[in-house]
Amino acid sequence: MVHVDDVARAHIYLLENPVPGGRYNCSPFIVSIEEMSQLLSAKYPEYQILTVDELKEIKGARLPDLNTKKLVDAGFEFKYSVDDMFDDAIQCCKEKGYL
Repeated sequence: MVHVDDVARAHIYLLENPVPGGRYNCSPFIVSIEEMSQLLSAKYPEYQILTVDELKEIKGARLPDLNTKKLVDAGFEFKYSVDDMFDDAIQCCKEKGYL
């Protein structure tokens, strides 16, 4: 997971700084769907979030083993936390009338 503003900042950083080419992973947080459920349920109890038990029934791909070492070693610093991402997403949904 990564905050959209950090993605934009990383693109700009890599364009403005002479670093080795290639691909860069811009995902500083690996958060499972179960962890998301627990975090959102605790922080936003007014919304109906699937429980960990309900989520166990969902089939799909598991988390890849990704890291941002190459990007961080190039000097990039992430600004936003997982909490910031969820807070901003919830706020955006409220502003758009989705919640």
